[in-house]
Amino acid sequence: MSRARHSSRDIEFDLPGALDDMAGLASKAAIGHGARDVEVFGNGRQGRPAERQSCDVQPPPAASKKDTVVIISTNNPGRLMLFAALNPKLGEVIDWKTPADYGGFGGDEFAKVSPQKLCPVALTAGGLRLFESDVILSYVADKYAPLLENDCRGPTVEARALSALLVRVHDMYISGTNCSQPQFFSNQAVFYKAAMPGPERAARLKDLLKQLDLVESLLLPAGPYCVGDAISFADVVLYPTVAMMQDQAAASLVGSITEGRPKLAAWLAHCNADPRFRGVADKIKAFVDTFLGKAVAGITAKGCG
Repeated sequence: MSRARHSSRDIEFDLPGALDDMAGLASKAAIGHGARDVEVFGNGRQGRPAERQSCDVQPPPAASKKDTVVIISTNNPGRLMLFAALNPKLGEVIDWKTPADYGGFGGDEFAKVSPQKLCPVALTAGGLRLFESDVILSYVADKYAPLLENDCRGPTVEARALSALLVRVHDMYISGTNCSQPQFFSNQAVFYKAAMPGPERAARLKDLLKQLDLVESLLLPAGPYCVGDAISFADVVLYPTVAMMQDQAAASLVGSITEGRPKLAAWLAHCNADPRFRGVADKIKAFVDTFLGKAVAGITAKGCG
């Protein structure tokens, strides 16, 4: 399996300018919304509560000749960004778009694309409409296997099982919100969702730290990646979230998530040294800083009462 490094030009692959210019992304993604209406992360949600409560499921747009993947630079869609950075040829066969290409999160056009009004969503060349980050990642990895330099599947059955377990812990107990209605939160939201009630924030913070300890226990000591010496789906999924949290450590209620977790710290340092990984983290950091910088700084331990 090749792990050759790529130039910064390769890292950008072929994402639209809205992802390369974060200021442009911030303004385009919020079309029709004031800054106070914008919600992001976990399930990549943005929009007004009344719009999110709609139960109308629109038929998908007509299929195109290429697969289309609609993303924003948050941590769950970040796995697709990272997988594409590790596999530059995907830029030749997939059209990467943002909600701005469909009128913004609040528009009727985007509702036709995404039944949950969430990102990411994929419109396949065969006419399927797929959502949920891991479903889309699995589809892309399967369909374009001959083009991949890093298939991220893991070299052994044990490595693949451990990778799948780490992905499951992340998606269910760290980043996941299993309700798309307003005022339901994921554990990771403790540091940026000002509306979260204090007792819930305290409980979710406790559980988030527990899950990070569990991740620490599951990482193989020898590294340098999650399950050994090859990049796996666990790395692709965990990295955008861990890097996002650590990048906000100075201002965040959670603080440094690598402190007291030496394997996680070593793994993160190794991934950060790879420009393909760090390039994705920098896009996510810019997005967080743009939309939630004040919220992150404003949530303190006093909010856990």
